[in-house]
Amino acid sequence: MTRDLEVRHCRVLVAVHEQGGVGAAARALGVAQSTVSETLLSLERLLGAPVTLRRAGREATLTAAAEALLPHAQALISVSETALAASARRATIRFGTVESISSFLLPGPLSDFRLLWPQVDVRISIGLCEDLRKRVGRSDLDAALTIEAAGRPRDRDLAEDYWPARLRLVAAPDHPLAGRVVQRRDLEGRTCLLTDHDGAFSDLVKAWVGSGARPPKLESAGSVDGVKRGVLKSDAIGVLPDYAVADELAARSLAALGLADPLPPVSLCLTTLKPPPAASPLESLIGNIRDGLQRLD
Repeated sequence: MTRDLEVRHCRVLVAVHEQGGVGAAARALGVAQSTVSETLLSLERLLGAPVTLRRAGREATLTAAAEALLPHAQALISVSETALAASARRATIRFGTVESISSFLLPGPLSDFRLLWPQVDVRISIGLCEDLRKRVGRSDLDAALTIEAAGRPRDRDLAEDYWPARLRLVAAPDHPLAGRVVQRRDLEGRTCLLTDHDGAFSDLVKAWVGSGARPPKLESAGSVDGVKRGVLKSDAIGVLPDYAVADELAARSLAALGLADPLPPVSLCLTTLKPPPAASPLESLIGNIRDGLQRLD
């Protein structure tokens, strides 16, 4: 059995001293009063002497032995916080995602994260979904947020969480297919613009359209903005996730095609090699991202 003074002992001891009692200390620390009491009992066993005195009608006060320990407890808390800050300053999170997610979904969670962890360097890598998941599996990335076909089998070697998303076919407001119910055959022979020809959407669109006599021509525009500009300057049809065109659809600068048969469902997939350590920068970043994605539901 160890006989080490722990930071938790020190935090509770200092909180009881500063707050004037066990109940107030628990409120200040954001824990249950029973947790403070159990920690004080643990400290008493470690010291072999009482830590608090209880008087009728009054909150607990520190004993002389506990008062003598106070400056050492405060010093240990300070050393612990300095060590954690130094570790955080050196920390780097390697996060992979696709261009549309990086541009439209990550800015908010990243801003919130940087307020809490200003010393942590978040390095974003843009790539194809399958490649990003493989890089997580090789530990080249700490986490990846990708967009996948719904129902894709889970990778048993990775930790994955999913949120629903939706694909849109978009066109210029004056496009001949805008404002009408579009059948799959209406897309035969037309040009469809995607951010990347080798990305996840290409196979989904091919499978959805089927094997008609004149399948649509799938071309890469290189980026979300490239798809939007291409759509506005031609009769091409863009294939984008709904979060990437929400503003344009609301402003009616782009039109979402009304489809007789809905496009295949897709999901946003957050992948890590294993669940991140509790209270770590990575856990905090993932928590911010989860909160942002859940607001999309």
